[in-house]
Amino acid sequence: MVWRLALADILHERKMALCYAVALAAVLAPLMVLYGLKFGVVTALTQELLHDPANRQVHLLGNRAYTPDWIAALAARPEVAFVVPTTRTNAATLYAERPDRRGGTETVSLLPSAAGDPLLDPARPPLDGHRVAITRSLAEWLELGPGDVMVGRAVRQRDGRQETVTLDLEIDQIVPPRHYQRRAIFAPVDLLLAVERYRDAMPVPAYGWDGPNTPPAQAVFASVRLYAADLDAVQVLADDLAAAGETVRSSAAEIATVQALDRNLAQIFAIIAGLGGVGYLLSLGANLWSNVERKQGELSVLRLLGMSSAALVRFPVCQAVAIAAVGSALAFAVYFAAETAINTLFAAPVVPGEAVCLLLARHYLVAGAMTLAAAVLASAVAGWQASRVEPAEGMRSV
Repeated sequence: MVWRLALADILHERKMALCYAVALAAVLAPLMVLYGLKFGVVTALTQELLHDPANRQVHLLGNRAYTPDWIAALAARPEVAFVVPTTRTNAATLYAERPDRRGGTETVSLLPSAAGDPLLDPARPPLDGHRVAITRSLAEWLELGPGDVMVGRAVRQRDGRQETVTLDLEIDQIVPPRHYQRRAIFAPVDLLLAVERYRDAMPVPAYGWDGPNTPPAQAVFASVRLYAADLDAVQVLADDLAAAGETVRSSAAEIATVQALDRNLAQIFAIIAGLGGVGYLLSLGANLWSNVERKQGELSVLRLLGMSSAALVRFPVCQAVAIAAVGSALAFAVYFAAETAINTLFAAPVVPGEAVCLLLARHYLVAGAMTLAAAVLASAVAGWQASRVEPAEGMRSV
């Protein structure tokens, strides 16, 4: 019955109730737009960092000597998503050409790959044998695509003469430009190791290549391709490797900038939301209080007719909940219109393809729940005032 009476009272004074709801929307809608901008911009920038694996790569500069055990220990760290050994930079190259040799020869880098390579298609099996992936720029230069065969030539100087071996390499996939722009070949580690040993005049029995020098008992690698598990892990890996004496380069500074932006915007939003929320809370509470004061006669009549104190407490609370529901709906509508306009006008210049202003379904639920909670809190004092109305007031009113 309390709900029915409270709603009937609101409908009777619908103009004033609508003013309360509009006042709520005027506070809530800008807060939603502000948070939508904060969430949208930071999310877009974060997704841009995440979608480009290069931002999670930690480069070890220079050529050193890393054993398989050292690399295995690095791979076991929870901060590491992918690591694969690589050979010396000056040995990790091939002359690439078409089988018909039309278009000339190009010197390209050999990059190691393995299962879970973040730059390659996860739906494809890991590269092995003579199956390789090439970058889009190299594929366009060779005019070849997946399923085609390209030729790779390794050259070395031995006893004053130049020696060359050729490899028929099957193109398994094309690496998109957003992952790697230069002309390069992604190949299994065994292939890189074979090319390096050939250039060092060592025999490579698996390929039928001879050489006078004796290969080492254990493979030693000059560097690694290393990718962190997430953006936070980039700084951790970079710091730990630097502390161990490695010279590293990473995108930790760019990542820290985005994370600092997130924190700063969150603090700004908290301050503005706090001021706006407290202001509306006091305003709604004062209005409900004055409404109870104005209707003491009517409330006392209800008390005289047997309505309990608890029911009288619920009377302004029910009205506050109804006003909050209408005000929230108005604020959601205003926000949706503002979001559409902002994303239409400003999305492309900031992060192409991403929303600048964005709220998820859970944000609407949280905003609605917090608004209802604030309305109940604001009406609590008015409810306490209503519970103090004496039945005698109703007798005098009658």
